[in-house]
Amino acid sequence: MPGQAVDRDGPLYRFDDRERMIPVDPQRLAARLAKAEPVDFAGFRQTGIEAMLLGRYDQALDLLDQALELVDTEERRITVWINLGDVYRYQGDAATAETLYRRAVEHARVAAPDVLSFAVQHLGKALAEQDQLTEAHELLREALDLRTAEGDSELIESTRVALERLTALPIPLPPKVAALLGAAPTWSDEHEGKSGGVAFVNETYWVKRGPKAVAEHERLNWLRDRGIRLPEIAVFDGDVLVLADAGASSLAARADAGQGATSVGAILGALLRRLHSIPIAECPFDGRLDVVLAQARRQVIEGLVDQDDFDADNDLSPEDVLARLLAERPDHEDLVVAHGDFTSPNVLEGAILLDVGALGVADRYRDLALAVRDLRDHFDADEVTAFFAAYGLTEPDHGRLEYYRLLDELF
Repeated sequence: MPGQAVDRDGPLYRFDDRERMIPVDPQRLAARLAKAEPVDFAGFRQTGIEAMLLGRYDQALDLLDQALELVDTEERRITVWINLGDVYRYQGDAATAETLYRRAVEHARVAAPDVLSFAVQHLGKALAEQDQLTEAHELLREALDLRTAEGDSELIESTRVALERLTALPIPLPPKVAALLGAAPTWSDEHEGKSGGVAFVNETYWVKRGPKAVAEHERLNWLRDRGIRLPEIAVFDGDVLVLADAGASSLAARADAGQGATSVGAILGALLRRLHSIPIAECPFDGRLDVVLAQARRQVIEGLVDQDDFDADNDLSPEDVLARLLAERPDHEDLVVAHGDFTSPNVLEGAILLDVGALGVADRYRDLALAVRDLRDHFDADEVTAFFAAYGLTEPDHGRLEYYRLLDELF
């Protein structure tokens, strides 16, 4: 790819058996990165790639985001999207990587044919890692055809190698996970809610993979002895989390909010009150606005916000949403241990709490806002009343409810 990481002593990286870049000399690369003072597009992009090679993924994303803000051509924009896709792929976030690679391919087909072969090859290798071999083969063949027409022997050879290694690229399950699931597990994405990043396996387990799975595992272990009912961890190995099926449906699946002994709003309110009563001094996870607004900025810069999923009354662009959040930021935060995505789909019957990967110390209204929106959208105003009664809040701050509802649009 244009702008490969090299210095006067030669290449800074090579490709491993999985067709991923690894540093030739990590110490030399680390010393080079420590001295770097990027000031322009090329500098930020180069140091971003170098940080990625060393496994410093957060630093790499920060640097590449700064490069993205300095792009002056569509070709440069596409190359940074590819670099960002690499960072997410290397740290295990296959879904985000695929989003960025597909966008790069789409734009390159229209506006930057000179970098199309790079975009197509990166997407092909990413899909091969996820065992989507048919499409991966088609993309790598396209990359080979493009490079053959261009006549660059080095690039042609790299694509040939990728094609030869195609069947060896799917990422295997870690040993403990493979042993639990068996030699021929059955995978299904057809489940209640069909939320991304989780698969139902052998009709017994829920499997997640990547940095979000690692974050959830850490938080599940921390929450385990703090009075909150949680799904059982069947096994965790590498970056793969396997949860045992709890045998219960979510509160969102109720045909009637009042069905059962206690209403949905009352269950949510009581559970959230219990969660928010945990002392924040005990919580090692940070979800304060400094952290979350930085994450939101990254989402906007990298084009990862799904504007089609905005609330019906929100006609702002992601950039406008971010600007409004920064301008209207509350002057203080009422801190609790917050879930981060507290809605009825994330609570099972029996008040079992799911999807705790975003849990951390944050303003209580981050949870209150999402719960209220969920109850209004899927149930009725009576359930909102029941929720606040069970939570113990008689006069909610509607400005804060609106602020944190808007914040969630960027995630």
